[in-house]
Amino acid sequence: MTEIFSFAETDPDSLGATWGPLRTHRLTWRPGCDLPALLDEWETRLTGPGDPDTAAIVTLPSHEVSETLPLVHRGFAPLTVIAERLAGTPSPARPAEVVVSPATRADLDVVVGLNLHTVRYDSAFGMVTERPNTAEHLRTALAEVLDRDHEAMWLAVRDDTPIGMIYVDLPQDAGWMDRFASARPFAYLGHLGVRPDARGTGAGSALTAFAHDVLDRAGVAAMLLHHALPNPRSTPFWYSHGYRPRWTVWARRPALRSSPGVSTLPERPNET
Repeated sequence: MTEIFSFAETDPDSLGATWGPLRTHRLTWRPGCDLPALLDEWETRLTGPGDPDTAAIVTLPSHEVSETLPLVHRGFAPLTVIAERLAGTPSPARPAEVVVSPATRADLDVVVGLNLHTVRYDSAFGMVTERPNTAEHLRTALAEVLDRDHEAMWLAVRDDTPIGMIYVDLPQDAGWMDRFASARPFAYLGHLGVRPDARGTGAGSALTAFAHDVLDRAGVAAMLLHHALPNPRSTPFWYSHGYRPRWTVWARRPALRSSPGVSTLPERPNET
């Protein structure tokens, strides 16, 4: 059984260091647990007061709204959502002027650049951090995706210029997300990125609808993704494409506040 309290350090010389803090404390929520009591016990175990590269993280089913006040009262914020789209859910129509085509090894510089645009934009929302080696590790990871023996990355092209990209982990590559899926086989949408000057032009919608069509026709039952909840573009975009929140990642950075204390505010909403 998974430990309730855990701690992990991420190698600073890895791509994982881009997606989150270097030092992560986790509390594993379980149905029926006394979350306020667990949070108070956890507070005594946290380390690194004031260290911005630490985080305390709790992942809850998004519908467990009765558990949110204990987190809010202790300084946690909902930063990331794991959302799911079931096969056959309609997507908005693709704009005709955007052409979607498979990415190849020759496009590696382009897709790395598009990913960096997204990293820099998402760094405003509390989890993603561009590191000195982010570009190098993105290049290695994206080359691996392009070298797979199945098509998994596509470019949006307008007037012969790439303006966006999307890639997915197909079911054989998405097992690491298994506990979050409600239908199988499932895929994971690893990245959607559009050049800053092309945002709002329909390129992201064209890429998303194309990927959904490919996976629906292949018999993939569901698609999972992470999106930044504070990002004003993410929630309306993804939910217009049929995604729904399944899990919410609550985080506090730094993990330990300078003056930890126990909240005296009510831990459950009043029921009327």
